Amino acid sequence: MTFPLGLRLQGRRAVVAGGGAAAERYVDGLLAAGADVLVVAPVLSAALAGLAARGVIAARTRRAGKSDLDSAWLVLACGDQAVNASIARAAGQQRIWCVTPDDDAGSATLLPTPDPAASAEPAAATGVPAARPGRRVLVLGGARSGKSATAESMLAVMSTVEYIATGHGQGGGDLEWDQRVREHQDRRPAGWRTIETLDVATVLAEPGPAPAALIDCISTWLARVMDDCGVWAGREDADAELACRTDELIEAWQLTRRRAVAVSNEVGCGIVPATPSGRRFRDELGWLNARLAAAADEVWLCTAGIAQRLR
Repeated sequence: MTFPLGLRLQGRRAVVAGGGAAAERYVDGLLAAGADVLVVAPVLSAALAGLAARGVIAARTRRAGKSDLDSAWLVLACGDQAVNASIARAAGQQRIWCVTPDDDAGSATLLPTPDPAASAEPAAATGVPAARPGRRVLVLGGARSGKSATAESMLAVMSTVEYIATGHGQGGGDLEWDQRVREHQDRRPAGWRTIETLDVATVLAEPGPAPAALIDCISTWLARVMDDCGVWAGREDADAELACRTDELIEAWQLTRRRAVAVSNEVGCGIVPATPSGRRFRDELGWLNARLAAAADEVWLCTAGIAQRLR
């Protein structure tokens, strides 16, 4: 008989013994759970080697052994049978949870070998996308509410994070904006990588295992996209283009395989903007926030530096 159990792996070491296709799929799920992943195998698949080169995972290209289990909370043995049995014995001696895909390895826990077909989209007749291992967190708040710092703290234990900056960069002549950008940059850990882009949907849709993404912020993304679509210029196709861009973002948010934290301004509690353009932006951002929240696994609201979980 077995006992069902879930593990919180955020920031904790998980060791994968094996470097093939099964290891790839296990690593995918471990990264989505926020684990600090170490892969040990004589040969790594191209996907795992790429993750190691980018610093998303740690890797040791040799046969897994007892010394690789130091500081581990969880071990997944998905190499050949002899390696699985050896790792299971070593993990058992150190009282570390070890998962193997075969009954003969001697581990206290078992995990079915990942089936490639299980991660594919269900039959078209269902009309329902397959579940994704990613996790979506939306952090809302007003100006200077602490929302960005809260979002950053959620990923602080992770050595590698892709920081998706959607605002204008420095050097545009706005000294006050430049100072805000510098303050945000100074808070980021050295291992985080900044990507300045409006193509957030493509970042979220990266298919393979990828580091966590922090999107800061949705408000500046929307303001720039509305400008790009010609909303303020009164372009004839502006509304249709804006709807297409926001739908694309929502779909990518719903289906992402990454751990994604998005920051956005809560605009529903302030005064009514005095201009038609201000009211239009407020309404568009409110609708977009609601759609992101509906698809999020967690939603937080920051007020005066205090973060409260709404869901």
